[in-house]
Amino acid sequence: MKTIKITLAFAFLALNLGFGQEKEENQILITNVKVWDGISDKTIDADVLIEGNKFKEIRTGLKAPKGSTVIDGQGGTLIPGLIDMHTHIMLWGGTTEGTYEYDAYGQGARAIKMAEMLLEMGYTTIRDIGGNSLSIARLVNEGKLQGPRIYSAGPVISQTGGHGDWGPSNEGPGEGNYQTMVRNTHVVDGVPEVIKATRWNFRNGANFIKVMAGGGVASTFDPLNMTQMNIDELKAIVEVANAYESYVAVHSYHDRSYNQALDAGVKSFEHGFLITEPTVKRMSETEGVFWSWQPYGSYTLFAGGFPEWFTPDMIEKGTAVNKGALLVPPLMRKHGVTVVLGSDMFGDEVIYARQNIVSAKEVPDTGYTDLEIMKMATSNPGKVLTMSGPGRDPYKEAKLGVIEVGAWADLNIWSEDPTKDVKVLESDDNLKLIIKDGKVYKNSL
Repeated sequence: MKTIKITLAFAFLALNLGFGQEKEENQILITNVKVWDGISDKTIDADVLIEGNKFKEIRTGLKAPKGSTVIDGQGGTLIPGLIDMHTHIMLWGGTTEGTYEYDAYGQGARAIKMAEMLLEMGYTTIRDIGGNSLSIARLVNEGKLQGPRIYSAGPVISQTGGHGDWGPSNEGPGEGNYQTMVRNTHVVDGVPEVIKATRWNFRNGANFIKVMAGGGVASTFDPLNMTQMNIDELKAIVEVANAYESYVAVHSYHDRSYNQALDAGVKSFEHGFLITEPTVKRMSETEGVFWSWQPYGSYTLFAGGFPEWFTPDMIEKGTAVNKGALLVPPLMRKHGVTVVLGSDMFGDEVIYARQNIVSAKEVPDTGYTDLEIMKMATSNPGKVLTMSGPGRDPYKEAKLGVIEVGAWADLNIWSEDPTKDVKVLESDDNLKLIIKDGKVYKNSL
């Protein structure tokens, strides 16, 4: 008799707590919007039904399911959530962050603030391309922190004296420094060391690998025209990435380093504002290669000034990049290279992330239309992010950067159509609704 009573009591408790019952997923119906799917040449009038964290239906005349939330889009334009393909959430104060003032706890706290700011601006996904954001990316994925989806490279991989060598000038060989200690960067030399650093990154959750393959602006020891990592080192890094079915991104500016990276099998090319047409043509002829463009920093920002933490040498290098920033984008369009947009912002400068999209239109004589530029911030990145491979892609279950049935429910609603005029993105007032993963983060409708 006791056994029967206990069993009945447990059954009653299970019924009341919902054990064994199928959980109903939240539903959101958005009406009265023009929908741009991230790929098409124009918008369509449609209603959009979200169930859980994916798009369930996209068509006219949808009826609100029982218990669903209904949002009137007020005639706005619904687009995929924005994607920033080149940012640094761990480097709030530049490449010396943490060296002099703040420890790793402060660095992480500020990184979370930066991620929250990006989400509030309509960025539902970012590619963090240098810095130890691996744990933060995992916490966002687990729903324990708020922020955009993060594809993290983890620590950058740099040679001694390279663009990722952020230690002081009085540092002795092999001593290491604060930035290497907290794993914002690996400073490594020779094939065994670069292999170990690359494997460490993947072991700890990196989605892809970032290598400093050439000189940089915001670094102390390296001339801009320098080639970094030899061909054997680059090939070793690519070989490890290929073993994980992932890919390698390189920081570089000029022909010699770009071509060495192409020889090694690199797929993601950042910056490159000093390369020439033969290199661009070679990129267009190499399967899977794409270009990550930073028009705000290279053109708009450097034309009007430089961050306050830039040294005179950094300013000189930035001036050279600014001149080249006018020449390369038209060549990329001419040869049909796939382009994605990345703001390359640090800390408070994240407020300029959307301006990076607007700057792509302001660079003169590129030939790119507003529609093409919006694809660089949505569907083009969505395709590229899948290159992390099934073993390294935490969001492989559905598509990103598009509005289509079965894709992740990430979206913005803007008061006007940014595919016709990207300047719509300049004002927060024009951004009416942000949904990421089926959850509403902003609603001013």
